[in-house]
Amino acid sequence: MNKRIVLASLFLAPQAFAQNVVINFDDVLDGVNNPTNTIAVNVVQQGNMLIGNDGNFVTLLGEVEETNNPFYGSGLEPRVHFKLNENGNVKWFTGTRNAANIWTGTWYGSDGSRGDFGFEFSNALTTPPVCDDVINFSSDAAFSGGEFDYTRALDETCLTDTDDATKGIYMMSDTGGVPFPMSFSLEFKSNFTLQSFKLGTYNNGQGNRLTTFTVEAWENGTWVKKGEFEFTSVIQNKAFARELYRLPQPVTTSKIRISATGTVDYVDAGRVLMYGLSFH
Repeated sequence: MNKRIVLASLFLAPQAFAQNVVINFDDVLDGVNNPTNTIAVNVVQQGNMLIGNDGNFVTLLGEVEETNNPFYGSGLEPRVHFKLNENGNVKWFTGTRNAANIWTGTWYGSDGSRGDFGFEFSNALTTPPVCDDVINFSSDAAFSGGEFDYTRALDETCLTDTDDATKGIYMMSDTGGVPFPMSFSLEFKSNFTLQSFKLGTYNNGQGNRLTTFTVEAWENGTWVKKGEFEFTSVIQNKAFARELYRLPQPVTTSKIRISATGTVDYVDAGRVLMYGLSFH
């Protein structure tokens, strides 16, 4: 095998995480990739864009199609195209990505060369997301509007792993009753893989203001339930507490929704409080 290794670094945006991928390709366009060449590249996906650059001789630039968009005629598997310029030797790659994040397709060179290619790459964050990765945060109307119905605006402490209730995500409902499910959602700049997380609640003397909740992920244009959980700690009077939870299976997504479904504090038609979300 003639192995040409090109190590490409990137001009990285703060929200993006580079991953080293190995693009395998052959020199015969027949629909079957029998790789005779290999290029190792650090790749980053920013939204729908693929970007790579070593600052010297190699650039990579392309786009991943948005899925399930009738305007573009897209389906479940996104199509991808990118241009790789290796010191003036330009190749155009076009293909698809399947659910296992395997990218396959064909390539065409500026000199008439062509062939098949394949590689594995996921645009998931390689570390748990932080506040800078959040592009949208919303909570149900029950968590706003009243004197004690409140959602804390996101700041630099959100998603911090701390039991301090003055920091991080915090919302409570006091006067609007309990129109279960009572939800908040987060959307991130990139996919990330979620399995373990912490979430907390409060006892004002009438019992825990969160007893059960669900976690959902955004998939193919709809919310899909990924887990149901119970808050089991007996919290002392006038105290906060968090618990560690684990989804049955890892979930890779860019949007999550957490919905309270139970409380034991039914003063003033019912109260719910959630705080301290962090990912692990």
